[in-house]
Amino acid sequence: MVRVKSRCRRCGEVSLTLEDILLVEHGDGEGTFYTFICGTCGLAQAYPADGRFVDFMCMNGSYPVILNPPIECKEAGEDPPLSWDDLLDLHLQLEEER
Repeated sequence: MVRVKSRCRRCGEVSLTLEDILLVEHGDGEGTFYTFICGTCGLAQAYPADGRFVDFMCMNGSYPVILNPPIECKEAGEDPPLSWDDLLDLHLQLEEER
């Protein structure tokens, strides 16, 4: 069984099997990451995966899952971010509708 080493932010170095690792490719060109759940502390971990690591995983039968962001993510880039005032206005509107 093939094992690889990675790091948990809490526990330090951990040893993983290929089945423990999930490759995730962002469909919007943000890159590929590998994720796993630490077997010691149970925290989810995510790190960038370089081309060599992706090739290694693919050669061993583990292909990336492609995540495409919803179209709303791209539309939101045109507007300014919400402010605290926007949030308060929304809260007041919701209270009026009761």
